[in-house]
Amino acid sequence: MSLLIIRCPLKPFAAPVTASPSDGQDASCAEQFEWCLLEDEGAQSITGMGSTESMPYADEALVLLPTIDVRLIEAKVPLANAKKLQQILPNLIEDFVLAGVESIAAQALPPIPGNPVLQRTLALMDRAWFAWLNQQLEHLLAPRVRLIPECLLLSLPTEGARPEVAYQRVEQNIIFTQRTGMQLGVSWIEHQAPGSKESELNLPQALTGATLKVISWDWLAAAAQAYLQANSNSRSANFALNLLPASFRRDSKSFGVGGNSGLSALTRLFSSKALKPSDNTSGLTWTDPLVWRQPTHWLRYCAISLVLGFGVYLSWTVLDDWRWSKRLELLAVQNLSPAAIAALNQGKSSDSAPAVLNAFVKQVTLEQRHHGIVVDADFGAMATKLQQFKVAFGAEALQKLDYDGYAITFEFKPGALTVPPSEVLQRARLLGMAVQFLAPNRYRLEPYAGLGSN
Repeated sequence: MSLLIIRCPLKPFAAPVTASPSDGQDASCAEQFEWCLLEDEGAQSITGMGSTESMPYADEALVLLPTIDVRLIEAKVPLANAKKLQQILPNLIEDFVLAGVESIAAQALPPIPGNPVLQRTLALMDRAWFAWLNQQLEHLLAPRVRLIPECLLLSLPTEGARPEVAYQRVEQNIIFTQRTGMQLGVSWIEHQAPGSKESELNLPQALTGATLKVISWDWLAAAAQAYLQANSNSRSANFALNLLPASFRRDSKSFGVGGNSGLSALTRLFSSKALKPSDNTSGLTWTDPLVWRQPTHWLRYCAISLVLGFGVYLSWTVLDDWRWSKRLELLAVQNLSPAAIAALNQGKSSDSAPAVLNAFVKQVTLEQRHHGIVVDADFGAMATKLQQFKVAFGAEALQKLDYDGYAITFEFKPGALTVPPSEVLQRARLLGMAVQFLAPNRYRLEPYAGLGSN
C-alpha cells in the first residue's frame, strides 16, 4: 500500500492569508507543499515539491500541519453531539485567544481512552488559512486523507528520558517543535544567525540536553510510518484523529467519497455515522471492532427488516383468519332454519360465532340422517375414531363412554393415564381428532374434527 506524506507550507507571518486561491500570495504558497511517496516495502521513496494537483496517486495521504500554525490546548468540554459541540466551542476558547473567536477555527479532538470524559484536546487554527488548506487538499489523488499536527510524530515524553525536539530553519529563524502529551505539542520560533551549528542552538533551560531532530524526509518518513502503525487499531488513542472537517470532499464524487448517488449515498443512508476520508479498515485485523462496524449495521437492519416482515405477515394471517371466520358465520346464519334461529335467540348466544356454527352443523347432521346418509357424527364413525384413539393409551384404559347422538363423552380409569391432559390433546390432534378436556380423566370427542364446537 502506497503512502503519500505531505508537509503543509508555513502560514505567512506578515498578514493573514485569504481563502481566495486567486490571491497572489496564496498562489505562491500553493507551490510550497513538500511531499514524499512511499511505495511498498523495499522500494525507494520519491520526494518533490509543488501544488497538490501535481502530486502522484497514493492509497493513503498523511498531511502534516506545522505545529506553529495550530494551538493544542486541554479544556473541559461538556458532553454533546457533534453539531451542538461546534456551537459551544467558540464560548470555550474565549479565555485562550487574544483576538476574536470569529477568526479562529476550533476542533475538539477525539477523547483519549483512560482520560476523564470531559477532558478533551482542542485544536485552534486561523480560520482563513485552514479553509485555504482544505481547499488545496481536496485536489489530492488519494481516497483517504488524514491531517494531523506535525508534533505527533515525535516520541511521547517519558519520565527520566531525554525529551525530543524537532527543528526547522526558515531564513534567519529556527522553528522548534516539541510533543508534550498524547495529543499535545508546542512550537516556537527563535532567531538564529545563518550557518549556526546544532550545538549553538538556543534552547530553554528545561530542554537542556534534549535530543534534536532535523525535520527532513529521512526522519519524517520513518516517523510517519511508525505513527500510522502505532494507531492502526481502532482502540488506539489517535486512531480517529483527523483535523479535516466532516465537510471535506462532501461534494466530490471520486473514490466513492461523498456524492449524492450510487453506493456512497446508500451507505450514508444506512450508516449511523457519516463516512470520512480517513476511514480505513483495510489494514485492520479481523478482531478489531471497526472492521465489524459496518457489517453489524447491515445485520441490525436485516434483523429489524425480518422482525417487521414477520410482524406484517402475522398481522395479515390474523386478519385473514378473522375474515374467514366471519364469512363462515355469515354463511351459517344465512342457511339456518327458523327453528335453529329461535333456539339461538332463546339461548341468548346469537352473537357467538361458535354457537352459530355449532347450530348449523347439527342442523346439517339431522338433515343428512333424515335422508339416510351416513355422517361423521354417527355412532359407528365416532366409535371407530375412539378405537384408534384408545390404542395410544391401552385397550383397557377407558372406563365409561356416553353418546348423545352427536359427540362421545369418555372417561379413563383412575390411574390409567400417565401423561398430563395437554399430552392427551396433542395426541388427538396428531390423529386429526378434536378432543376437549372436561375434567380429570374425562374428555369429549367432537365430530367433523371439531367444526362448530365451542
